[in-house]
Amino acid sequence: MKVSRRDLMAATLGLRARAATPGGGAMLFDYFAKKLGAADELRRRKTASVGTAGELAALRTHVRQKMLEAIGPFPERTPLNARETGSIKYSDYTIEKVIFESRPGFYVTANVYRPNSSSMRRPAVIESCGHYPEGKAAPDYQSACIGLAKKGFVALIYDPLGQGERLMYKESWERTKGARKLNEHVTAGNPCFLTGRTLAHYRIWDAMRALDYLETRADVDSMRLGMLGHSGGGMTTLLTAPLEDRLGAVMSCCAVTSFYHKFRAFLPGDPEQQVPNIYAEGIDHPELIASVAPRAFLIGVALRDYVPLEGARRTYEETRKAFAIAGVPDRLAIAETDNEHKLDKTLREACYGWMMKHLAGETGDPREPELEVQTAENLRCTPNGRVMELPKAVAVFDLNREYGRQLAASRRRGSPAELRRWLRLPADLPKARRIDDDRSEFRIASEPGIELPATLSGPKRRDALLIIVDEHGRNSAGARELTRGLSGAGYAALTVDLRGWGETEPTTGARKNRPLGDEFFAVHGLELGRSLLAMRVLDLLAVVSLNRASYEKIHVIGIGSGGLVALHAAALDRSISGVVTVRTLRAYQDVIERRLSTEPLASFVPYALQHYDLPQLSGFIAPRFCVHLDSAAPRQILDGLHL
Repeated sequence: MKVSRRDLMAATLGLRARAATPGGGAMLFDYFAKKLGAADELRRRKTASVGTAGELAALRTHVRQKMLEAIGPFPERTPLNARETGSIKYSDYTIEKVIFESRPGFYVTANVYRPNSSSMRRPAVIESCGHYPEGKAAPDYQSACIGLAKKGFVALIYDPLGQGERLMYKESWERTKGARKLNEHVTAGNPCFLTGRTLAHYRIWDAMRALDYLETRADVDSMRLGMLGHSGGGMTTLLTAPLEDRLGAVMSCCAVTSFYHKFRAFLPGDPEQQVPNIYAEGIDHPELIASVAPRAFLIGVALRDYVPLEGARRTYEETRKAFAIAGVPDRLAIAETDNEHKLDKTLREACYGWMMKHLAGETGDPREPELEVQTAENLRCTPNGRVMELPKAVAVFDLNREYGRQLAASRRRGSPAELRRWLRLPADLPKARRIDDDRSEFRIASEPGIELPATLSGPKRRDALLIIVDEHGRNSAGARELTRGLSGAGYAALTVDLRGWGETEPTTGARKNRPLGDEFFAVHGLELGRSLLAMRVLDLLAVVSLNRASYEKIHVIGIGSGGLVALHAAALDRSISGVVTVRTLRAYQDVIERRLSTEPLASFVPYALQHYDLPQLSGFIAPRFCVHLDSAAPRQILDGLHL
C-alpha cells in the first residue's frame, strides 16, 4: 500500500482524537510508544557507552549474531548455474541479461551494466530495488546502473522476489480488471515468520549470491564490491551490509531512519524489512550501520520523504562515533536531496562519488551524463517475463512449506513451561485489577497502560464463568448473540475486549484499521520481542486470574483469532477448566501449506513451528475439555464444555 505523508498525518490526528479514555482507540499506540521509547532510550545509552575498538568489535559481533538468529541461518552455497540470455550494446557500455539461481530452482533475473572500454578488472556494485512493480527496469534504477557503468563500474541490478520478472503467484499476472492487487511480499512473507526463515533472509541471500556471481566474472575485481539500495532495497542494503564483509562501500537511500521513528510515523514496512526481536536486543539503524565500520556507509535521504528525516539525521549523528573509533570518520556520510521518495539524480550522483572514492580510489567527476533507459520488455531475461515458467522453478511458498515439513518431522512435544518461554511471557504476570464499581460494565487493567473493557451478563452464580473473547469485540453482533444465549441458559458470561479489539481498536476514521490495525502493531510487537498474540494471551490470563477466586470453574470461548488466544492461555493456565474455539485456525502448518494464505500476522507466534504447532496445545490442555467448532451455537458450546 502506498501511503502519502498527508495520509500519515491524518492517521495520526485521527488516532489521537480517539484517546478520550485509557481504553480508547489510542491505548495500544500509547502502550507501544512507551515501550519503544523506553527501549530506544536504553539502546541509545548503551551504544553511546561504546568507546574503544574492542567494544565496537563486540557490538559488531552482537549485531551479526542476533541478526542471524532473527532471520534464520543461511543455507549452503549451491551452483549458481548462471547464464546470459541476451545483451544490449551501446558505444560505451553493454547491458547483459543474466539469470542465476540463488538456491536450486530459485531464479534471480538480473541486468549487468558493464563498460566497453577495456578488459581490466573493475570495481562492481549491486543494486537492490525498492517497491516499483517493474523492479530492475524502473527508470531511476536503470539510470543509476548506467551512470555507474559510464563511471567505470560493473553494475548488477536484480529483480526482488515478487517484482519484475520474479512474480511468484499467477494471480499477479493473470489479475482481471478490477481485481485486488496481490501484495506478494506480504502473502509470501508473513508465513515465513512461523518457520523462522524470514523474507529478509531470502532477500539478503539473493544479494549475497549476486556478489558470488560477480566474483565469477573476469571483468570484476572481487576485492572492490559495493551495494546501492533504495526504499525497500535500501532496507535490504541496511540489513545486508552488517553481514557481508565483501561490501567495501554501500549507500542506502530513502530507508535509513530508525525503527522507533518508523513507529512514530505509522510505517510498518513489508515482511522483508522486519527483523523479530531486534529492539529487544538493543539494535536499531545506528547499531546496524555502526557494525559496518570500518567499511564505508553513505546514507541517502530525501527532504520531502515519508521516511522520517529526523530519524535519519539522528541515526547519522549517533553513528559518527563508531566510525571515529574505527579510525575512518570519512567513511560515514549523509547525502540529502530536496525531493520526495525517489532515487533522483542528486542521490545517484552522490552514489557515483561515494563509490569512486571508496571502491575505485578515484576523485573523478560525479556528475551524471546523459542517459538512455530501456523498456521493461527489452530488459527481460526470461522468454515471457516470468521466472515461474522456467524449468523446476520454486517460490518462497515452496521453500517455506518444505522447511515447515522438515520442522514438523523433527519437532518434539515440548511443555507448557517451554511454551511460556516461546511466547516470551514473564514467569510472574502483572497483578490484574478491576477498574470501576459497576457490576456489569467495567474495565480490567492487565498490565500498566492496558485497560480492557468488559461486560458481565447472566445470573449471579459461583459455579461457572464463561469468558468470551471475540476478535470483532464484545459488542459485535456475534458476541452479543452468543452472550444472550449463554446467559439465557443460566450461565454467567464475561465478554472482554482484549487489547486492540472492540472499543480499544485503534481506528482512524475513513482509514479504519489501515494502516493502524492489527498488522501495524503485530509488526512492531515482533521488533519488541513479544508478539501481539502473546500480549493478548497475557490479557486473557490476567482476566482469568482476577476472577479465579470468585468462581469454581472458568471456561474460555474464543471466536476467530480469539480462539488462538484462548488455546494458548488454557495451555498455560490449568485453572481454565475448558476451552472452545469457534472458526479458528486449527494448525499453523495449514498456513504454510496454503499457497494464498490470508491468515494475519497478528495470529502468529514467530518461530512457532520450530517448537510447536496448535494441535500440541490441545495436548497440553488435556484432560480438560478442548473443543473446536465452526459456529458459535450456545448449545453446542455448552455441550462441548459438558455444561
